Amino acid sequence: MLSKIVVSLYAGILEVGLWLILIAGVVIGWQMNDFLGAILGLVCAALFGAVFFGAFFVISDIRTAVRNIESKK
Repeated sequence: MLSKIVVSLYAGILEVGLWLILIAGVVIGWQMNDFLGAILGLVCAALFGAVFFGAFFVISDIRTAVRNIESKK
């Protein structure tokens, strides 16, 4: 019971962290060069987030898929 809560909390923290990185990228880009800077900041933040958070999201997705397969049996 507690382990399921911790895992779901961990997935939520990862999601919030990724959104915060994207928002920070837009804000920093906007301060540097208005609209085009915001777009470039968003793209760079998305790439950064994919590199550093991607593996954790893949592991979380695999865990969800395994749980779905187990529930079908």
